[in-house]
Amino acid sequence: MKKILKKIFRKLPLSFRKRIKKVLKKNINKDKLTINDIVKTSKKYDIISFDIFDTLITRCIYEPDDAFKVLGKLVQDEKFIEKRKKAEQQAREKLGHDVNLDEIYDEYMLENNLSKEETSILKNNEIKLEKDLLVPRKDMCSLLKELKKKNKKVILVSDMYLTKKVIVDILNNCGYKDLYDALYLSCDINKRKDLKTMWTFLKKIYPKEKILHLGDNDLSDVQYPKEFGIDTLKIYSSKELLSECSLYPSLEVLINDRTSSDSILLGLIFNNKIFNSPFADLSIDSLENFAYSFHAPIITEFLKFVIDSEKNNLLFLAREGYYFCKLYREFCRLNKIEEKEHYYFLASRKATNTAVIFDENDVYKLLNNDYNGSIHNFVSKNFNIDIEETYEMTLPQDYDKAYATIKKYIKEIMKSVKNEKKCYIKYIKELIPNYKKEELNVVDLGYSGSIQYNLSKLLDKHIIGYYLTNSDSVKKYYSDSKLNFYFDIADDKEYEKIYHYSLILEYFLTAPYGQLQRFIETKKGIKPKYNDEILDDAKKASLKVIYNSITEYFKDINRFEKYLQYYPSKKLLCRIYVAMVESGIISMTVKDKFDFTDAYCSDSVRNVFKIISRY
Repeated sequence: MKKILKKIFRKLPLSFRKRIKKVLKKNINKDKLTINDIVKTSKKYDIISFDIFDTLITRCIYEPDDAFKVLGKLVQDEKFIEKRKKAEQQAREKLGHDVNLDEIYDEYMLENNLSKEETSILKNNEIKLEKDLLVPRKDMCSLLKELKKKNKKVILVSDMYLTKKVIVDILNNCGYKDLYDALYLSCDINKRKDLKTMWTFLKKIYPKEKILHLGDNDLSDVQYPKEFGIDTLKIYSSKELLSECSLYPSLEVLINDRTSSDSILLGLIFNNKIFNSPFADLSIDSLENFAYSFHAPIITEFLKFVIDSEKNNLLFLAREGYYFCKLYREFCRLNKIEEKEHYYFLASRKATNTAVIFDENDVYKLLNNDYNGSIHNFVSKNFNIDIEETYEMTLPQDYDKAYATIKKYIKEIMKSVKNEKKCYIKYIKELIPNYKKEELNVVDLGYSGSIQYNLSKLLDKHIIGYYLTNSDSVKKYYSDSKLNFYFDIADDKEYEKIYHYSLILEYFLTAPYGQLQRFIETKKGIKPKYNDEILDDAKKASLKVIYNSITEYFKDINRFEKYLQYYPSKKLLCRIYVAMVESGIISMTVKDKFDFTDAYCSDSVRNVFKIISRY
């Protein structure tokens, strides 16, 4: 019955899946072991044996064979994977034993008429890629450290073609140096786990010792050793944990249709982060893992979208632009890209809406915007004047009542906004002296182009926009205004969810001070005036975690730029983004960190996940 339900589940819309999730959910870790459990269990054994790949270390790629596809990109040979696998098979058949990488490439050289030098380069590229892909499963490394503290004898076994020297280098790089006593590789001793010869071999050299083996493969690591009196414990691979989590049904089709870049994205998110630990729950329970998986891929591809435009005079709009600007510089530095002329440009809906008021009708148009709070705060924040009225209102529903109040103060309002307009233009001139002649390009999350619209109106100038995504209502001051969207809902309706859940991105993309209210003229020049919002220490700490997680992702993908142009598919990026929010995989611990204040639309502290109804 459960199998039938799973098939049905994968065809259902995301909004309906929650209703049957409890029936389908199979928490393979409900009786999960911990490091302490295994250390206690180890007391009964003389030797603790470990599988290596997908147990102690894991590749930042979805399938091991996908590494050959990446190499194919490097050598510009789409058939490389077939040639490489054929060479391995023929080498086994010719030599009659379990072959190593040197023997595989000897056969590859013959089959493809290559020189020794060409073959050596190709083989070394495969070794380099493996070293770049492989990362430790950190909790397993901690487990081996605990076992060594207890003076347990630890051996490692693997069915593997990489030579012993390469494997030792990889283990050292992953933190396993001096954590094991012996290493047994199939290509080195011609004994394999999956053929059961490894287990007969181990029983011969350790005939009296009691052995416990840990590994991820249900047959070669769990079932077969038992036939030889070796006890076993299952260690779930990252891929298996992914296949059992609530995200997988939404991702399965796109995973099966993955590109090489998609495979690396999946490996980085799930093998390297969310399911790196075999002891973890099937959830995202740390802000680091959430930011790395949710924020980093989307923000990275958007920054590349902006960089690929090769435009100068990039205006990273406040407050999102505060971190966008920092991330832009860091990404360019890491990838040795020359920075274009760019600015952190102070702007807000409030400040630009006020600056483009030219007559009384423009004042009343502001009453059509969303707002929930007091009339007193609305007038104070928008027009910088103090009024007597203090009643609560919701706009645009209370338009008529607000209109009557605003009309009483219209002369004072017009005088105030005229001064704000003058100061805003002076700020722009100080920042970009030649702004009238230069092409200006605003960079922002989106979504309707309101600030671009206002700046075009204020400066009477065409301005180009680069946005993560758009909404249904895009504003253009000029009919031919250029707005470029990375996720354009005209291309795929699913991209609407990028906008729908964008508050999660906005929480991070903020500045260490309040929203811009206006500019004022002082003896020292034009100065910005912000609202009184202050980041508390908890949010500052959270923003630091998110920023560091994104830059960590920058560094991780940088390792693979020498092999291929890393551009994950937009559909997979979007699906991961949406499924993380809708699948229920994000823990309450993480969600509770997403409180924020939007002083322009409300006076209260709110939680992002409550607003989007995903708390």
